[in-house]
Amino acid sequence: MASTKPPGWGDDELSKFLEAAHQNQYATFVNKREAVAKLVAIDAQFSKATKDWLNPENEILAMLFIRCIGAYRTACGLAMSGQAAECYVQSRSVLEYAAYAVHINKDRSLGKVWLDRHEDEAGMKASKNAFQHAKVLKSLTSANRHAAGRFETIYQRTIDFGGHPNERAVTANLKIVEEADRRKMLGILQHGDGVQLEMALKTTAQCGLISLELLETIYGPKFELLGIKAAMLDLRRTGL
Repeated sequence: MASTKPPGWGDDELSKFLEAAHQNQYATFVNKREAVAKLVAIDAQFSKATKDWLNPENEILAMLFIRCIGAYRTACGLAMSGQAAECYVQSRSVLEYAAYAVHINKDRSLGKVWLDRHEDEAGMKASKNAFQHAKVLKSLTSANRHAAGRFETIYQRTIDFGGHPNERAVTANLKIVEEADRRKMLGILQHGDGVQLEMALKTTAQCGLISLELLETIYGPKFELLGIKAAMLDLRRTGL
């Protein structure tokens, strides 16, 4: 892969923003080693579970697992770039992919309901009803009460800080500058070092670990065999 940037890269506001985000990821990787190490360790457990995965017993559950990994890696990229509000949008998705898998695993008939969401108006209505948050949470609680409790706490945090356009998603990423004759309100799209970056990194790691704990209720023997369960316990002891 060529290391040079393509012609025109950085000449417009979008590619300039993307380049700054990538440079922030480098800075986070170097300066936040402990936080990044947790993100990397969690990703390694996802990778263990899906490497050379052949003929999964249930394709829907397997594909939700894969999409959970994709959402997690995207959330890591956003958190490391300092895009705090946006990382919560993606972190919510991490949790939801795992939660849907557990919900469907509890009642395999829901797999068809999920697949038929866009078949017709009745399918859409049935899907919305079957996958209401309260119903999904009930399945999580039945599968792993402790993980479900952490899921709900962090899930609501992701909604408050970016998953929905709520007050905290805006005010937590706002800088007010008082001047002699005016007040400036600056919306921060990329945070440097500080509480917002720290919280984004920790929340992303928590979402990844909680999702693994939920998925373990489906793939327990596999997680035990591959050492994922032991690794998860070690990660929990780090304060996640």
